[in-house]
Amino acid sequence: MDDDRTARTIRALADAHRQALLDSLRGDDGQSVSQLETALPMLGRHAVLKHLRVLEEAELVTTHKVGRRRVVHLNPPPIVELAQRWLDDYAAFTGTALTRLRDHLESERTAEGATMSPETRTLVASIVIEAEPDRVWQALTDPEQSRRWFFGGLVQSSWEVGEPIEWANAAGDSLIAGTITDLVPSERLAHTFSATWSPETAADPVSNYEWVLTPMGESLTRVTVTHTNVPAGTATAEQVDGGTSLVISSLKTFVEAGRTLPGMG
Repeated sequence: MDDDRTARTIRALADAHRQALLDSLRGDDGQSVSQLETALPMLGRHAVLKHLRVLEEAELVTTHKVGRRRVVHLNPPPIVELAQRWLDDYAAFTGTALTRLRDHLESERTAEGATMSPETRTLVASIVIEAEPDRVWQALTDPEQSRRWFFGGLVQSSWEVGEPIEWANAAGDSLIAGTITDLVPSERLAHTFSATWSPETAADPVSNYEWVLTPMGESLTRVTVTHTNVPAGTATAEQVDGGTSLVISSLKTFVEAGRTLPGMG
């Protein structure tokens, strides 16, 4: 993470109003601007839009249009990169795991007072990698390279629409299984998603996973991953929440520096 991006992330996080917006998205990702205004009732719409613009410029949120609405999603990779700047890789990975454990235990204690979750969720994460789309695509689809950044997983597929895609661990156990629904080399990969890493998650409904690689000028590629129809309140939803950000941060580390985060392979 270069100094300019670090400074931009820190400045965006330093404001209490922007923290409130991120907290709101952490609790309920994929909100419209009107919904986010309720997180800052003391401010007007113009001020909320100004804060969202700062967060978007720092790549801490992503936005897209759904009909006439502008929907905002949390985008944690810059925070992951910021942590890795001062923590060694093992500490960063272990800290993420411990934080998730804490959050899980706290959610169990407060379950009786929780509100009903929506039936499905959409999770979006995005990151810019210093490489051409072809290089990123190669790392994404080559089995030997995938094991270096994707939880030790070995990707397997004939890379044709309608054919299976699967990530398996070193022992051959299935981690993720699906069917390719769309594929444009070096541009887009979409497939169904079944979390087969445990009997508990494998029993959950199938969701959808999409990788989009967008050129950003010379030797820069924005990778956006959108995980839709994630069944809320399930083991899958709990275990994938935040995981995509860690995965694409690991992909970036591998493509740019050839390094592998501990726990990734």
